[in-house]
Amino acid sequence: MAIAAVPGPAAPVEDVRRLRAMKRIATMALVVAAAVFVATYAVSFGGRGFVRAAAEAAMVGGLADWFAITALFRRPLGLPIPHTALIPARKDALAESLGGFMTTTFLTRDNVGQRLDAADLVRKVATWLVDPGNASRVSQEVADAALAAAQALRPRELADILLAAARTDAARRGYAPLLGRLLQTTVKDDGHQALTDIGLRGTHRWLVENRPELVRQLKAFAEESGWLLWLFATTRRVDRLLGEVIATVGEAAENRGHPMRGLIDKFLMRTALELQGDEQLASRVNEEALRVLDDPALEQWLVDVVDGLVESLRSTLADPHAVPVQRLTRTLITHAARVLTDDALRRRLEDLLRRGVFHAVDHYSDEFTALVVTTVARWDGRETARRIEILAGRDLQFIRINGTVVGAIAGTAIHGVSLLL
Repeated sequence: MAIAAVPGPAAPVEDVRRLRAMKRIATMALVVAAAVFVATYAVSFGGRGFVRAAAEAAMVGGLADWFAITALFRRPLGLPIPHTALIPARKDALAESLGGFMTTTFLTRDNVGQRLDAADLVRKVATWLVDPGNASRVSQEVADAALAAAQALRPRELADILLAAARTDAARRGYAPLLGRLLQTTVKDDGHQALTDIGLRGTHRWLVENRPELVRQLKAFAEESGWLLWLFATTRRVDRLLGEVIATVGEAAENRGHPMRGLIDKFLMRTALELQGDEQLASRVNEEALRVLDDPALEQWLVDVVDGLVESLRSTLADPHAVPVQRLTRTLITHAARVLTDDALRRRLEDLLRRGVFHAVDHYSDEFTALVVTTVARWDGRETARRIEILAGRDLQFIRINGTVVGAIAGTAIHGVSLLL
């Protein structure tokens, strides 16, 4: 499918004016040469042959250069002369050659590396970021970008992505050994104590709130278990026994050195080892994990969690004085100051920058050629020629003037030589 032509970039008015002025000067030089040539036939004077030869050669040189320059941009006098209007006719080929030339000549590792060394970007950026005002601006820009990304997030879509990834991962590998190693490490490092506190306190509160009902159920169970338990399981005895249990759980909840905590730790450690070594238990855990991941209730819960997190993120980032923004500002200032004083760190960053730029040069330099080719291909040919003529036209008009002058000098010299022969 052909690419629709679009206008090229607009030319500055001042450039157009200057080009027209130079064209008038070059044309006037040609007109003056022609007038002098005609005058040599109307007026008789000494040295007329030299003047006529100079004027004649000046006209030839000026006309030849006018033709050559005009042929680059359009057909001279509108005549269909072959190999004229070169830029409009060969615009796409010229663009491809120009893009390839830029890629192979300028966008090379050597040139880019030398430019990076001369630019000293890491040091300059660090010096700029040390200024609190600049660091604050960068932090705010980062916050604005993150806010825009957060506003584009859809909680349900994000939850679906997370669940899909979790299902794929759960089908690929078992979670039981992972959970076992995590639980084992957590128990060894006492990282589970906070959760144990929550569990024991919740259990203690539940026992206290449901004590009357528990006494009735325990007494009924004892009566159904045999006449001996029925004889001793009075309401008072069951209530006293349950009270002791409640008190023990309460003490364990408040005292991390309580013996019950040791029993809980042993149970958790044994469970951790079974998760890693018991294949049947691991299989049941994995099946349960897949079942939970397919539960619609989990999906809705995850949507609510993500929605709350996204809303909190939006509220936080919308405030320019929020703690995360201020913390990012301080972090930028701290690390920028470190870059300026730590030569090893600066060299590592420079090496990282160099490798990143070289990767872009190696893998994406062709994209620059494609950008030039496709952009110029969309321009209208005549408008492109006009734009190039405006950019380089003044220098080309000097060629016309020089051609007229050099032609006059050459004509005078040739005429003089002809007289000597």
